[in-house]
Amino acid sequence: MRVFQQTLPASVAALWNRLTEPAASIKDLTDRRSAGLISGMMLLTFALLIFRRVLAAVLVVPYTNTFAIFTINLVIVGVGYLISRTRYYRIGTLITVTLIAIEFYAQTVVRAAEDPTHLGETAVWLIAVLLVGGMAISWRVLLLLVAIYIIGLLALPYTVPGVILPNTRFAIEFIASVSILISITAALRTRDIRRMEEQSVQLSTSENRYRTLLDAGFEAIIIHDNGEILDVNDPALRLTGYSNSEIMKMRTIELVAPEAQSVIAQWYKEHNLENLVYESVLLHKDGRHLDIEVRSRAIEYQNKLVRVIAMRDITESKQAREQLKNLFDNLDRVFFSFSAIDIQMIQISPSCEKIYGYPQQAFYDDPSIWFSLTHPDDANRFTEDFQQIVHGQRELRPFRIVRKDGEIRWVEMLIMPAHDSGGNLLRFDGLVADITERRQIEYQQRELRAERERSVVLRQFITDASHDLRTPLATMYTSLYLLRRVSPEDEKISRHLDTLTEQTSHLSRVLNDLFTMSRLDAPETYVEKFRLDINQVMDNIVNSSSEAASEKQIQVRYTPADHPLWVMGDKDYLIMALGHVVTNALQYTPSGGSITIRNIDQPDKKICVEVEDTGIGIHATEMAYIFDRFYRSDKARQTDRGGVGLGLSLARKIVEIHNGSIKAESVPGDGSTFRITLPHMLQ
Repeated sequence: MRVFQQTLPASVAALWNRLTEPAASIKDLTDRRSAGLISGMMLLTFALLIFRRVLAAVLVVPYTNTFAIFTINLVIVGVGYLISRTRYYRIGTLITVTLIAIEFYAQTVVRAAEDPTHLGETAVWLIAVLLVGGMAISWRVLLLLVAIYIIGLLALPYTVPGVILPNTRFAIEFIASVSILISITAALRTRDIRRMEEQSVQLSTSENRYRTLLDAGFEAIIIHDNGEILDVNDPALRLTGYSNSEIMKMRTIELVAPEAQSVIAQWYKEHNLENLVYESVLLHKDGRHLDIEVRSRAIEYQNKLVRVIAMRDITESKQAREQLKNLFDNLDRVFFSFSAIDIQMIQISPSCEKIYGYPQQAFYDDPSIWFSLTHPDDANRFTEDFQQIVHGQRELRPFRIVRKDGEIRWVEMLIMPAHDSGGNLLRFDGLVADITERRQIEYQQRELRAERERSVVLRQFITDASHDLRTPLATMYTSLYLLRRVSPEDEKISRHLDTLTEQTSHLSRVLNDLFTMSRLDAPETYVEKFRLDINQVMDNIVNSSSEAASEKQIQVRYTPADHPLWVMGDKDYLIMALGHVVTNALQYTPSGGSITIRNIDQPDKKICVEVEDTGIGIHATEMAYIFDRFYRSDKARQTDRGGVGLGLSLARKIVEIHNGSIKAESVPGDGSTFRITLPHMLQ
């Protein structure tokens, strides 16, 4: 096809390229060539079909095929041509060959009925079609198509009258033999293509590998003769910023920063020129100074002895070393290396002064300072651990040290023995960290865990005790009730029974409060929150406390909000909390006093319940303890109806569970004000 293309004029060749150009979606070069070849052959077949039809019409030559068959051939080849230019060219070729084979077989059946002696013509055309298809279709598929076609020819004597098996012999033998040759050729071509593709991949991989190695070269190479530059590589041009023509006119000393030129000259005078390794400063074309590592040695170049220098930019690594040194010097941990051969300190970080209080020099001057700084109570253990470390038996346990200023600190030391190839001990590399704060935190955590365990035990005890005491209390209530029924109406007996009843009720309240407090230590289990209106909650509390207020002749003024105050809360627990606050006000307000309750919708999306009384008040020294469990002031203890010291504790606990807060203000003798704040649930 390429030879055919080269014989065409330039304009015709350009048109041919446009008509046979594969789609851009075909990326593989082999596939593009195959698709172009198939589309070219399809295009030539299309043109030959038209040319033959025109030639038959102009020269009035008999045309064996009808116009319908001609049209079908044009359509099949035209569609095959269009598909052959896409990435589906193999499928298109298979479909085209299959349709043409079906058409040829149909023509063979028609001709067999007309003239059974001329059945070989379509076989010749079928072979031509198979030759075209073999360029894109697998040889196995071609053999399958041929086998199907031969089966069809073998069936003609049984399906078409007048046709005998000898009539199809030529066509069968011709198609079978030539098809086998085509298949063998296609198989060999496929193998060669695969081999060429593998070789191409290997070649491409090899080229990419060598290209990668070449591009990955970081060192800049300059060859010079007494400073006159003879040759450079691309990394050298990138490192210096000069072009090849510019750098070839320069001397090597011109590439060095002015402040480093004298140092380089002195270096070359004092050292062996056979093989030099040193650091210098390169002057970039744009004026930047770059720290570089230089290796220089003599080589033979173009039949004379010259020098080659390899340069590597170490600006970033040098900065990193300086940063690492600064980090090493400023760390709170002590890094050290101690020689086991001459019992001397090799290196120790300056942070030793932060931990031990002694400067570095003290550790260099006195190799045994480690033992003298160890706390006397831990000295023996430290010595034993250190001796066992030499044999790799254990690690050092944390121990205490005594700083220079006398402060005692806890440290953790990690020591790693270093041996040579013969197993001989060379040195100890170690790390020392101050763990005083960590041990304090660990101690606090242990205390916290112990406190939690005690809390769990106490809560379980309260729960068990409350449960176990309820039965005796019920028995006591029943016994008191029966005693009142059977005892004579004696004032002295009645007084004692009243006392027992009151104390029994008091004990029952204590148990209930203890049990409630225990349950509130696990609110996620016992607290169920729903949408509540604080106005309704306070209405219930005010109504239930009205009788007690009347008995003490205390006036209760209650002002609800003019609209619902919605919160998310547990109704029973909120009634208990707010009820305790109101009960506290009633309990410590003398007869004739007053209590004012207000529900306030605050602008900060909070709801405030304010309980103000004119009671005995709370002293400033006691304000910090009024919400503690079992706390009661001295004045409260003197009242006849004093509580058990859990009411306000329960109130605070419940309010905090509801994400609220409770605060108190008081002036002794003038009363107290409690403010309970809860988050507002917006509608």
